[in-house]
Amino acid sequence: MSVAMILPAAVLAQDQTGAVIEMTGPDISVELSADSLAAMTITEQDVRRETDDGPQDMQFRGVLLWDLLVQETTLDDDVKQSLRNTVQVIASDGHEVAFSVGEIAPGFGNAPILLAFEKDGQPLGDGLQMVVQGDSRGARFIKGIVKIEIK
Repeated sequence: MSVAMILPAAVLAQDQTGAVIEMTGPDISVELSADSLAAMTITEQDVRRETDDGPQDMQFRGVLLWDLLVQETTLDDDVKQSLRNTVQVIASDGHEVAFSVGEIAPGFGNAPILLAFEKDGQPLGDGLQMVVQGDSRGARFIKGIVKIEIK
């Protein structure tokens, strides 16, 4: 279950590493930080994920990837046209994951993919992380994000 709420900037100001993510694409180049996310709607997600030690329940807080795209890009201006785009997420260790706009856009896949800054009430220690509700193995739970590229 996901719950959306607005949190004060002080909550995000605890950003664990001061991580800054570069977001690029056609006609866009912005830097995202805890401060820039503070004005957005914050979502909490309860997630169950399979680990080597068995199932693990976690709670994450962050900003929905779709909300971020709406605020920083023009993808929602013509979602049908934007369905050809992908969102490439790149981590500091070289791990990369791609999401299609159709997968996350409301009215299509509407997947609540989260750019998380907190897990189980604690700031993430290694930068921001993607959380993909419904992925039981967690391979797309990419962490230490350094870049989000719209292609």
